[in-house]
Amino acid sequence: MTLLDKGRLQEVVSRFDGKSVLVIGDLILDRYVSISARKLSREAPVPVGDFQGDKMSLGGAGNLANNIKNLGGHVNVVGFLGKDEQGRWVSDALGKIGVDLDSVETTSRPTSLKTRYYVNGVQYLRVDREIRSDISSDLSDRLIKSVERMVPESDIVAIADYDKGTITPYLVDKIVVSAREAGKKIIAQPKVRHYLDLRGVDYIKSNEREASIATGISVLNESGLRNIATNLETQLEYKGLILTRGEHGITVFEENAMSTIPPLISSNEFARAVGLRDAMTSVITLALASGANSFESAALSNIAAAKRAERLGTFVVSTDDILQNLGASDKVLSAVVQAPVRR
Repeated sequence: MTLLDKGRLQEVVSRFDGKSVLVIGDLILDRYVSISARKLSREAPVPVGDFQGDKMSLGGAGNLANNIKNLGGHVNVVGFLGKDEQGRWVSDALGKIGVDLDSVETTSRPTSLKTRYYVNGVQYLRVDREIRSDISSDLSDRLIKSVERMVPESDIVAIADYDKGTITPYLVDKIVVSAREAGKKIIAQPKVRHYLDLRGVDYIKSNEREASIATGISVLNESGLRNIATNLETQLEYKGLILTRGEHGITVFEENAMSTIPPLISSNEFARAVGLRDAMTSVITLALASGANSFESAALSNIAAAKRAERLGTFVVSTDDILQNLGASDKVLSAVVQAPVRR
């Protein structure tokens, strides 16, 4: 018996169009520098190369917003950008895809910039220019005013945390209060620093490693996974926990059940894509807003992850990608395993 119905999943995807998502989080600029190596340096054991070009892409919460827009959703973003060239690029890029910038604050703090250097098509180095400490209470208060104004107009709220300082315990508390008052769902994509501050969030999507670090529980077998889920449910009171696990696919905890969904392709094929995390979260967010449960949402994000990054840049997914991969997913859907979680 197949636990996931393909027709049901197609129906969920058909409802993505027009769903309104409020994205709150760290706005980042991704820069890709291409270099053609021609010899080894005499100064150090490194290649000497010729600059071929560079490319800019939306990263972080901006990439999440871009994916949601590409899937047919409507997006509002709450965050901040620096008064710098990188901030202007991100602002222009968000404006071009139709994101309202009224709730994006401008500050003297620099815009987070990640520069990836590719030598002969292979990533050789990444250099980050950013401040990672939490933002000031004054900036948090400005963001909170936007949150309180925009939550009632949204179908779902997405917290996109990359440990760059936007997401703080104070901000999370205010988001939860606003969403509960308006009867809206919240999904959070945490890193590590504020993982355990997400109390009251409905759905959490992260990877196994970060959940293990946040809880201090090692994953040696399925018992370790169950212990992580129980620990997080006790502390955060979530409704659904979605953990990506590389070659092991995705494991979902929801309503006293643990479900494991194998990857559609081997993990090393799609792990190369920058921004895959955001693309998968965008699918989960829109699926939840369209009436799917955590299990169905995770399955759709897993299917979306099978799209391969063919060009240098940040991974962006479309509904066509999902539907095409869904057509070839029978083997994976039939291999889904579900088991009860006893407490």
